[in-house]
Amino acid sequence: MSEGAREAGPTRPRPDDEISLVEVATLLLAQRRTILGVTTVFVLLSVVFALIKPTEYTSTGSFVPESSEGAPSGALALAAQFGVSLGGAGSERSPQFYADLITSNEILRQTVVSEYASTLSEDGTGVIDLVAYYELGEEDRGEAIEEAMEELEDDLSVSVGRETSIVSVSITTTDATLSRDIAAEILRLVNGFDLTSRQSQASAERAFSGERLDAATAELREAERVLRDFLMENRVFTNSPQLQFEFDRLQRDVAMRQEIVTSLAQAYEAARIDEVRNTPVLTRIETPRAPAMHDPKGRVLIVLLGGILGMMVAIPTALIRHATGTRQGNHDPEFEKLSGLWHETLGDMRRMGRRRTTS
Repeated sequence: MSEGAREAGPTRPRPDDEISLVEVATLLLAQRRTILGVTTVFVLLSVVFALIKPTEYTSTGSFVPESSEGAPSGALALAAQFGVSLGGAGSERSPQFYADLITSNEILRQTVVSEYASTLSEDGTGVIDLVAYYELGEEDRGEAIEEAMEELEDDLSVSVGRETSIVSVSITTTDATLSRDIAAEILRLVNGFDLTSRQSQASAERAFSGERLDAATAELREAERVLRDFLMENRVFTNSPQLQFEFDRLQRDVAMRQEIVTSLAQAYEAARIDEVRNTPVLTRIETPRAPAMHDPKGRVLIVLLGGILGMMVAIPTALIRHATGTRQGNHDPEFEKLSGLWHETLGDMRRMGRRRTTS
């Protein structure tokens, strides 16, 4: 044996299942027409989708909720002392509360059934609601409204700033004016809900304060009567320690009840004012406007994703096609299982495409 042969050593046989990168590259180049054809089809489909994608406009509005932190009102504090809960400010008035309120069923439903001026109406210049905008039909009004609510929630975006507590609302439609009007309607509904709930809370505070004020006033009158009777029966009591102590006690009782009556009267008047207060409770930062420019369509990204998807489908197709050609007449259970799963996958993709086209 020569010295070169001894240095090289015996060549290790390669297992049958091991495939080198060179073989993979050779296989792909051999199936290049299949790969290019499938990829081209997907790219063309993505180009068509990018071209027919409707033009969309996004309108944004933002606000800061009224700060609800701090000491509770007089009526709430007194109610807590007496073991009565009237709700009040707190976490339910946090920015996240308003974000959840915007996407609640009640706000979405009222937004859907409201009418908006839009050029998308049948006559071109009339009004339209979101059931008609989403073309859901009128056969079952209730079901159409529910579907429109789901569509609206998909077109709606709500965000809350961690540092600033600013709540932003964005709505995207194919009509710039409609996007503006929907965003403005949502802000109006949120403000109206908050104003109504605060007035309702103030009404409960007024009722509680008025009831307690009547009772406290009666108790004050009784304490004053007892003090008056004591003074009439004991005109000279300074020389008697026992009578002086009783006088001081009655006087303290009258003073304490007078303070309670004063606090309740102040809380009652404040609640009466809040009950009829109709000033906005949200500070608007950005008013929704009709955008002058449409949203970016992302056509390049759509085509790029189409090409990537085409390659993901084309390469396995080419591999299976090559394997089918090389294994004709050789029944390999693993290969047959792989081929069957791949055809099932393609069938599922075609069915999903048909569903999306019909919807």
